Amino acid sequence: MAPKISVCIPVRNGGEFLPLAVESVLSQSFDDMELIIVDNCSTDGTAAWLAREASGVDKIKCFRNAVDIGMTRNFNACLSHATGEYVQCLCADDLLSPGSLKTMADALDAAPSATLVVGARKLIDDKGAVIGMQRYASENLDIPGEQAIKRCLFGKNYIGEPSAVMFRRSAAARRFDESFSLLMDLEMWCHLLEQGSLISLPDEVCAIRRHAAQMTHENTRSGALLDDNVNLLERYGRKPYIRPSRAQSLSRKARIAYRVWMCKDGISAEKRDSVLTQYSSKLMYRTAVPVFAIMLSAWRGLRSMRRVRNTPAALANTSIPRA
Repeated sequence: MAPKISVCIPVRNGGEFLPLAVESVLSQSFDDMELIIVDNCSTDGTAAWLAREASGVDKIKCFRNAVDIGMTRNFNACLSHATGEYVQCLCADDLLSPGSLKTMADALDAAPSATLVVGARKLIDDKGAVIGMQRYASENLDIPGEQAIKRCLFGKNYIGEPSAVMFRRSAAARRFDESFSLLMDLEMWCHLLEQGSLISLPDEVCAIRRHAAQMTHENTRSGALLDDNVNLLERYGRKPYIRPSRAQSLSRKARIAYRVWMCKDGISAEKRDSVLTQYSSKLMYRTAVPVFAIMLSAWRGLRSMRRVRNTPAALANTSIPRA
């Protein structure tokens, strides 16, 4: 009999944090679930740890790709093995909060027209220190899908990372779009929300880890994030239900201009000018964005200094609890 929930962990070289992620799944109060782990040709100790700790553990199904297939395709590899009614993706360096599987499954059970549920996400650093909290809304809401798409398209990914959501597997039969290398999650949220509503929970459902080994900054500088932003805008920005206000359009132009600024050394002048002409403003890029970038860098520096002064002891290494 298929489980209610499939928890999917796609991993590559996640040996430092994977044990904690797995423990956060197996310690859930919700028992009707399976844990799918797909190792994408890790070269650290991930494969050895899985062979040693996961073999013979109920609910865990481990797979290993023969070649490195990339992040988006590895998410899809996880989905190909999932059999649950609902899917919870968990990045290998993140954690599920206690009771979150039941909380999100109950929310989907109570709202048959919803395709996606999101909860609050705590932000932590590599030592586990809390550095922030983000949520879609501060109250329980059932939001029309097209409204949620519009908010994210002309703002930012308010829904958040894969670890913060649960969705109906039937609505995700198309799987993640492999033409997106970074915003594959937000594109999937938009795809799901064209089929149903978004349930927003104020309760914390996961911890999202921020650490130096992540590739976000390099992908920003290379232009990959800019490409995904443009592709997302092309795909959903022209939909008939998208009617942005003047303020929303200005906000989107500012974000695109900032993306161009961040990758200015990694793209050609021709591409820079083309993107600014079609989706933003050369004037905004040359005047407002440099000032904003300096202010943002200074603010992040001050925030980092405050975090260093308040960092607790590092989390201890863990093994999978055995029944």
